[in-house]
Amino acid sequence: MTSMNTARRFVLFFCLLVSPLAFGDYANVNGIRMYYSIQGQGTPVVLLHGGYVDSDMWAVESRLLAEHYEVIKIDSRGHGRSSDANVPITYELMASDTLALLDKLHVNNAHFVGWSDGAVIASQIAAFHPERVDQLVLIGAAYQNNVYTAAFEYFLNSKFLFDVGIDLLFSEKYKAVNPDPDHWSVFRDKLHALWQSPCYFANTPVDYCLEPLESIAAPTLVLAGENEIIQKAHTEAIASRIPGAKLVIVPGAGHFLPITKPFVTTNLILDFLNN
Repeated sequence: MTSMNTARRFVLFFCLLVSPLAFGDYANVNGIRMYYSIQGQGTPVVLLHGGYVDSDMWAVESRLLAEHYEVIKIDSRGHGRSSDANVPITYELMASDTLALLDKLHVNNAHFVGWSDGAVIASQIAAFHPERVDQLVLIGAAYQNNVYTAAFEYFLNSKFLFDVGIDLLFSEKYKAVNPDPDHWSVFRDKLHALWQSPCYFANTPVDYCLEPLESIAAPTLVLAGENEIIQKAHTEAIASRIPGAKLVIVPGAGHFLPITKPFVTTNLILDFLNN
Protein backbone atom coordinates (compact mmCIF):
# COMPACT_ATOMS: atom_id res chain seq x y z
CA MET A 1 0.00 0.00 0.00
CA THR A 2 1.47 3.36 -1.02
CA SER A 3 1.48 6.38 1.26
CA MET A 4 -0.85 8.14 -1.18
CA ASN A 5 -3.37 5.32 -0.96
CA THR A 6 -3.08 5.34 2.83
CA ALA A 7 -3.75 9.07 2.96
CA ARG A 8 -6.69 8.75 0.57
CA ARG A 9 -8.26 6.07 2.71
CA PHE A 10 -7.83 8.16 5.86
CA VAL A 11 -9.39 11.22 4.22
CA LEU A 12 -12.31 9.20 2.90
CA PHE A 13 -12.84 7.56 6.29
CA PHE A 14 -12.87 10.98 7.95
CA CYS A 15 -15.39 12.25 5.41
CA LEU A 16 -17.58 9.24 6.03
CA LEU A 17 -17.62 10.09 9.74
CA VAL A 18 -18.29 13.82 9.62
CA SER A 19 -20.45 14.44 6.55
CA PRO A 20 -23.97 13.36 5.67
CA LEU A 21 -23.63 10.95 2.75
CA ALA A 22 -27.18 10.31 1.75
CA PHE A 23 -30.79 11.24 2.25
CA GLY A 24 -32.47 8.45 4.19
CA ASP A 25 -36.21 7.92 3.93
CA TYR A 26 -38.91 5.26 4.19
CA ALA A 27 -41.51 3.91 1.79
CA ASN A 28 -44.47 1.63 2.44
CA VAL A 29 -44.17 -1.38 0.12
CA ASN A 30 -45.75 -4.84 0.26
CA GLY A 31 -46.92 -4.42 3.84
CA ILE A 32 -43.58 -3.25 5.28
CA ARG A 33 -41.82 0.05 5.89
CA MET A 34 -38.66 -0.03 3.79
CA TYR A 35 -35.64 2.19 4.42
CA TYR A 36 -33.62 3.59 1.53
CA SER A 37 -31.12 6.35 0.84
CA ILE A 38 -30.07 8.19 -2.30
CA GLN A 39 -26.90 10.07 -3.14
CA GLY A 40 -25.29 11.38 -6.30
CA GLN A 41 -26.71 12.06 -9.75
CA GLY A 42 -26.84 10.25 -13.05
CA THR A 43 -27.79 6.73 -14.06
CA PRO A 44 -29.21 4.89 -11.02
CA VAL A 45 -27.15 2.16 -9.38
CA VAL A 46 -29.03 0.01 -6.86
CA LEU A 47 -26.89 -1.54 -4.10
CA LEU A 48 -28.33 -4.65 -2.42
CA HIS A 49 -26.69 -5.95 0.76
CA GLY A 50 -26.36 -9.50 2.10
CA GLY A 51 -28.12 -11.39 4.85
CA TYR A 52 -28.12 -10.04 8.44
CA VAL A 53 -26.32 -6.81 7.49
CA ASP A 54 -27.81 -3.63 6.00
CA SER A 55 -27.08 -0.92 3.47
CA ASP A 56 -24.42 0.64 5.74
CA MET A 57 -22.04 -2.05 4.45
CA TRP A 58 -21.78 -0.03 1.21
CA ALA A 59 -20.51 3.15 2.92
CA VAL A 60 -17.27 3.39 0.93
CA GLU A 61 -18.60 2.04 -2.35
CA SER A 62 -21.63 4.32 -2.32
CA ARG A 63 -19.53 7.42 -1.64
CA LEU A 64 -17.23 6.66 -4.57
CA LEU A 65 -19.93 5.48 -6.96
CA ALA A 66 -21.95 8.63 -6.22
CA GLU A 67 -19.25 10.64 -7.97
CA HIS A 68 -20.54 9.12 -11.22
CA TYR A 69 -24.04 7.72 -10.58
CA GLU A 70 -27.20 8.14 -8.57
CA VAL A 71 -26.74 5.52 -5.86
CA ILE A 72 -29.79 3.93 -4.25
CA LYS A 73 -29.14 1.86 -1.13
CA ILE A 74 -31.88 -0.29 0.34
CA ASP A 75 -32.36 -2.11 3.65
CA SER A 76 -34.10 -5.32 2.60
CA ARG A 77 -37.20 -6.63 4.35
CA GLY A 78 -36.51 -7.17 8.07
CA HIS A 79 -32.90 -5.98 7.75
CA GLY A 80 -31.42 -2.83 9.20
CA ARG A 81 -34.02 -0.09 9.54
CA SER A 82 -36.71 -1.85 7.47
CA SER A 83 -39.60 -3.59 9.15
CA ASP A 84 -40.63 -7.22 8.75
CA ALA A 85 -44.03 -8.85 8.38
CA ASN A 86 -45.61 -12.05 9.65
CA VAL A 87 -44.63 -14.06 6.56
CA PRO A 88 -41.51 -16.02 5.56
CA ILE A 89 -38.69 -14.02 4.01
CA THR A 90 -38.04 -15.22 0.46
CA TYR A 91 -35.82 -13.99 -2.35
CA GLU A 92 -38.88 -13.52 -4.56
CA LEU A 93 -40.52 -11.32 -1.94
CA MET A 94 -37.39 -9.22 -1.43
CA ALA A 95 -37.10 -8.79 -5.21
CA SER A 96 -40.74 -7.67 -5.30
CA ASP A 97 -40.06 -5.22 -2.46
CA THR A 98 -37.12 -3.78 -4.36
CA LEU A 99 -39.11 -3.26 -7.56
CA ALA A 100 -42.04 -1.77 -5.63
CA LEU A 101 -39.70 0.76 -4.04
CA LEU A 102 -38.13 1.65 -7.39
CA ASP A 103 -41.61 2.14 -8.82
CA LYS A 104 -42.35 4.64 -6.05
CA LEU A 105 -39.09 6.40 -6.89
CA HIS A 106 -39.99 6.39 -10.61
CA VAL A 107 -36.86 4.41 -11.45
CA ASN A 108 -37.74 2.28 -14.47
CA ASN A 109 -34.34 0.68 -14.91
CA ALA A 110 -30.93 0.78 -13.26
CA HIS A 111 -27.61 -0.93 -12.80
CA PHE A 112 -27.82 -3.48 -9.97
CA VAL A 113 -24.98 -4.48 -7.65
CA GLY A 114 -25.73 -7.23 -5.14
CA TRP A 115 -23.63 -9.05 -2.59
CA SER A 116 -24.51 -12.50 -1.21
CA ASP A 117 -28.29 -12.49 -0.64
CA GLY A 118 -28.36 -9.17 -2.48
CA ALA A 119 -26.82 -10.88 -5.49
CA VAL A 120 -29.59 -13.47 -5.45
CA ILE A 121 -32.21 -10.70 -5.26
CA ALA A 122 -30.56 -8.80 -8.12
CA SER A 123 -30.39 -11.89 -10.32
CA GLN A 124 -34.06 -12.66 -9.61
CA ILE A 125 -34.89 -9.21 -10.96
CA ALA A 126 -32.56 -9.59 -13.95
CA ALA A 127 -33.92 -13.03 -14.85
CA PHE A 128 -37.64 -12.30 -14.49
CA HIS A 129 -37.78 -8.54 -15.13
CA PRO A 130 -34.95 -8.00 -17.65
CA GLU A 131 -36.31 -4.61 -18.74
CA ARG A 132 -35.45 -3.22 -15.28
CA VAL A 133 -31.72 -4.08 -15.37
CA ASP A 134 -29.10 -2.25 -17.45
CA GLN A 135 -25.94 -3.90 -16.09
CA LEU A 136 -25.53 -6.42 -13.30
CA VAL A 137 -22.77 -7.11 -10.75
CA LEU A 138 -23.10 -10.25 -8.62
CA ILE A 139 -20.69 -10.63 -5.69
CA GLY A 140 -20.42 -13.80 -3.60
CA ALA A 141 -23.60 -15.34 -5.00
CA ALA A 142 -24.91 -18.80 -4.12
CA TYR A 143 -28.14 -20.38 -5.32
CA GLN A 144 -28.33 -23.69 -3.44
CA ASN A 145 -27.84 -24.94 0.11
CA ASN A 146 -25.31 -27.60 -0.91
CA VAL A 147 -22.68 -25.46 -2.64
CA TYR A 148 -20.83 -24.12 0.40
CA THR A 149 -17.44 -25.20 1.67
CA ALA A 150 -17.38 -27.98 4.25
CA ALA A 151 -16.67 -25.59 7.13
CA PHE A 152 -19.56 -23.26 6.34
CA GLU A 153 -21.88 -26.17 5.60
CA TYR A 154 -21.15 -27.53 9.08
CA PHE A 155 -21.84 -24.10 10.57
CA LEU A 156 -25.10 -23.75 8.63
CA ASN A 157 -26.35 -27.21 9.58
CA SER A 158 -25.58 -26.88 13.30
CA LYS A 159 -28.45 -24.68 14.49
CA PHE A 160 -26.94 -24.08 17.95
CA LEU A 161 -23.56 -23.09 16.52
CA PHE A 162 -25.25 -21.01 13.83
CA ASP A 163 -27.39 -19.10 16.33
CA VAL A 164 -24.45 -18.35 18.61
CA GLY A 165 -22.23 -17.18 15.75
CA ILE A 166 -24.87 -15.07 14.04
CA ASP A 167 -25.92 -13.51 17.35
CA LEU A 168 -22.34 -12.51 18.10
CA LEU A 169 -21.74 -11.08 14.63
CA PHE A 170 -24.95 -9.28 13.81
CA SER A 171 -27.47 -8.95 16.64
CA GLU A 172 -25.99 -5.82 18.25
CA LYS A 173 -26.24 -3.69 15.10
CA TYR A 174 -29.71 -5.06 14.30
CA LYS A 175 -31.04 -4.21 17.75
CA ALA A 176 -29.52 -0.73 17.58
CA VAL A 177 -31.25 0.32 14.34
CA ASN A 178 -34.24 -1.94 13.70
CA PRO A 179 -37.71 -0.64 14.59
CA ASP A 180 -38.45 -3.91 16.43
CA PRO A 181 -35.25 -5.04 18.18
CA ASP A 182 -37.08 -7.81 20.04
CA HIS A 183 -37.82 -9.41 16.65
CA TRP A 184 -34.18 -10.45 16.25
CA SER A 185 -34.49 -14.19 16.96
CA VAL A 186 -37.53 -14.53 14.66
CA PHE A 187 -35.70 -12.68 11.89
CA ARG A 188 -32.53 -14.74 12.43
CA ASP A 189 -34.48 -17.98 12.09
CA LYS A 190 -36.26 -16.80 8.95
CA LEU A 191 -32.97 -16.25 7.16
CA HIS A 192 -31.57 -19.53 8.40
CA ALA A 193 -34.60 -21.29 6.91
CA LEU A 194 -34.12 -19.36 3.67
CA TRP A 195 -30.48 -20.43 3.38
CA GLN A 196 -31.52 -24.06 3.88
CA SER A 197 -33.66 -23.98 0.72
CA PRO A 198 -32.55 -26.64 -1.81
CA CYS A 199 -32.72 -24.01 -4.58
CA TYR A 200 -32.89 -20.25 -4.08
CA PHE A 201 -35.15 -19.88 -7.13
CA ALA A 202 -38.60 -20.87 -5.91
CA ASN A 203 -40.30 -23.84 -7.57
CA THR A 204 -37.13 -24.74 -9.46
CA PRO A 205 -35.94 -28.37 -9.15
CA VAL A 206 -32.52 -28.60 -7.56
CA ASP A 207 -31.04 -30.26 -10.65
CA TYR A 208 -32.06 -27.22 -12.69
CA CYS A 209 -31.41 -24.59 -10.03
CA LEU A 210 -29.20 -22.37 -12.20
CA GLU A 211 -31.43 -22.53 -15.26
CA PRO A 212 -33.17 -19.15 -14.59
CA LEU A 213 -29.78 -17.45 -14.89
CA GLU A 214 -29.83 -18.27 -18.60
CA SER A 215 -32.62 -15.69 -19.01
CA ILE A 216 -30.41 -12.80 -17.85
CA ALA A 217 -29.82 -10.47 -20.78
CA ALA A 218 -27.95 -7.69 -18.96
CA PRO A 219 -24.15 -7.51 -19.23
CA THR A 220 -23.00 -9.22 -16.04
CA LEU A 221 -19.90 -9.25 -13.85
CA VAL A 222 -19.55 -12.16 -11.41
CA LEU A 223 -17.15 -11.42 -8.53
CA ALA A 224 -15.91 -13.70 -5.76
CA GLY A 225 -13.00 -13.89 -3.36
CA GLU A 226 -10.50 -16.70 -3.75
CA ASN A 227 -11.23 -17.76 -0.16
CA GLU A 228 -15.02 -17.89 -0.55
CA ILE A 229 -17.38 -19.88 1.64
CA ILE A 230 -18.93 -20.89 -1.70
CA GLN A 231 -17.37 -23.64 -3.76
CA LYS A 232 -15.43 -22.22 -6.69
CA ALA A 233 -17.14 -24.66 -9.06
CA HIS A 234 -20.50 -23.10 -8.18
CA THR A 235 -19.22 -19.58 -8.88
CA GLU A 236 -17.84 -20.76 -12.21
CA ALA A 237 -21.15 -22.44 -13.03
CA ILE A 238 -22.99 -19.18 -12.32
CA ALA A 239 -20.78 -17.26 -14.73
CA SER A 240 -21.09 -19.94 -17.39
CA ARG A 241 -24.91 -19.95 -17.21
CA ILE A 242 -25.31 -16.17 -17.65
CA PRO A 243 -24.81 -15.31 -21.34
CA GLY A 244 -21.59 -13.36 -21.84
CA ALA A 245 -20.87 -12.97 -18.13
CA LYS A 246 -17.40 -11.97 -17.01
CA LEU A 247 -15.88 -13.77 -14.00
CA VAL A 248 -13.29 -12.20 -11.71
CA ILE A 249 -11.80 -13.99 -8.68
CA VAL A 250 -10.18 -11.52 -6.27
CA PRO A 251 -6.94 -12.76 -4.65
CA GLY A 252 -6.69 -12.60 -0.88
CA ALA A 253 -10.40 -11.95 -0.40
CA GLY A 254 -13.15 -14.01 1.19
CA HIS A 255 -16.92 -13.84 1.18
CA PHE A 256 -16.95 -10.37 2.76
CA LEU A 257 -15.14 -8.86 -0.24
CA PRO A 258 -17.14 -5.56 -0.38
CA ILE A 259 -16.55 -4.97 3.34
CA THR A 260 -12.89 -6.00 3.64
CA LYS A 261 -11.77 -4.64 0.25
CA PRO A 262 -14.19 -1.80 -0.58
CA PHE A 263 -11.73 0.10 -2.80
CA VAL A 264 -10.90 -2.98 -4.86
CA THR A 265 -14.60 -3.76 -5.12
CA THR A 266 -15.49 -0.23 -6.19
CA ASN A 267 -12.77 -0.13 -8.84
CA LEU A 268 -13.99 -3.43 -10.29
CA ILE A 269 -17.58 -2.18 -10.35
CA LEU A 270 -16.65 1.14 -11.94
CA ASP A 271 -14.42 -0.46 -14.57
CA PHE A 272 -17.24 -2.80 -15.52
CA LEU A 273 -20.05 -0.23 -15.57
CA ASN A 274 -17.99 2.33 -17.46
CA ASN A 275 -16.95 -0.14 -20.16
